Amino acid sequence: MGEYNAYRAIELGDKTLSERVEKTLEQLSSNPQASISGACKNQHQSKAVYRLIANEKFTAEAVIKVSRQETIRRIAESGERVVLLPQDTTSINYSGLKNTEGLGDVGYKQKSHGLMLHTAIAVSEAGQPLGLLAEKAWSRPKDEYGKKKQRKQLPIETKESNKWLETLENANIIEDLKNVHFIHLCDREGDLYELFAKAGLEGATYICRRVQNRIVMQENEQGLSISAYLDALPIAGKLLVNVPRDSHTQREPRTVKLEIRFGNTLIKKPANIKESKRLPDAVAVSLISATEVDTPSGVEPISWQLVTNDKVETFEDAIKCVKRYTQRWKIEIFHNVLKSGCSIEKLQASTAEKLVKLIALYSVIALQIMILTYLARTNPDASCEIAFEEHEWKILFKVARKTKSAPENPPTIKEAVIMVAKLGGFLGRKSDGFPGVAVIWRGLISFCAILNASRFLG
Repeated sequence: MGEYNAYRAIELGDKTLSERVEKTLEQLSSNPQASISGACKNQHQSKAVYRLIANEKFTAEAVIKVSRQETIRRIAESGERVVLLPQDTTSINYSGLKNTEGLGDVGYKQKSHGLMLHTAIAVSEAGQPLGLLAEKAWSRPKDEYGKKKQRKQLPIETKESNKWLETLENANIIEDLKNVHFIHLCDREGDLYELFAKAGLEGATYICRRVQNRIVMQENEQGLSISAYLDALPIAGKLLVNVPRDSHTQREPRTVKLEIRFGNTLIKKPANIKESKRLPDAVAVSLISATEVDTPSGVEPISWQLVTNDKVETFEDAIKCVKRYTQRWKIEIFHNVLKSGCSIEKLQASTAEKLVKLIALYSVIALQIMILTYLARTNPDASCEIAFEEHEWKILFKVARKTKSAPENPPTIKEAVIMVAKLGGFLGRKSDGFPGVAVIWRGLISFCAILNASRFLG
């Protein structure tokens, strides 16, 4: 479980401070749901954490920089030639912190305040999390509440929406991975003409779910909207897709049948984008419609209209694009682990800046939980020593199996993760399937407590 060793190299200009970052990650990860004092076990250690986040040399950007480097290393070692980059924004509600300086509007209602967080993670086509690539937290000015219509007229560089372009640009300058094809996955908030244009100019690839019903430029079809254009296309075929549970909409997981339509066209630059002469008047895109059929009674059907600049010339290309887009849910899972598993909305600090530093630390922990979970699913026969040191897996084996001896050879990563999950309440019955992220993080909390106790027992 020495996955935080890389953070010894964090660039803070102070060796002792850098070592404290690694120690803090280990302490906080031992019980992500606990308060800082609860995770640190004693007052001296919890004070050390608060001194760290109060130190001006320690920044959230420095943490994310190391995480980015580790992500690049994992991608290189994985041998993946296509890497998906789901990115999304979430709000973090700190309305209970009345005296914390620097918090802003989070959009629920005028008296709500907190922080906004935009994150991009790297995921393989099979769904394996590979790391945290970029993250930015900020406060919305409270005097901007209710001025959404006014902000629409501003240039993209001055709006929150620019975070999508910044993330695209950051991923497009990874010099060490020139042979990797990165594909940005964006939900409807990322439906920005500026993003599409920038991607084309910089050679980046995106798949975005449409929300703006833009005008396409087809011969003899001036004024046709994207929706009307897609509806007029023939059905290319059907596709079965597994849709996971959505806690926000209370959608239950199910397998859906989608009718696929696709076509290639140009979309016009919106009329309200007047100040930017550098943007082309139109961009070439592929459009895909994926509409659920045979939907169960009382269930809202899935309906996606995707915009991409990736090559979509055949039904197989369209299927590949839709399947890639389904990995966008990984960023929602990440934010759920961050909020529910690491309880970041329960953090307390005197300033927003200190909260941002803590969020960066917990983001590293949340990603490690996801990696461990999906590693056990995608590479179940690998040795557990890719995640656990020898003394750790032996203790885990003894505790989980209730035995005084451990085998000479390590169990597989799948076996080790199931043992961890059982410490978190997983029953392991045939009908239970593979343990989920929630029960695994509960098991990790218990296991870390056992590891800490073992240090004093010899």
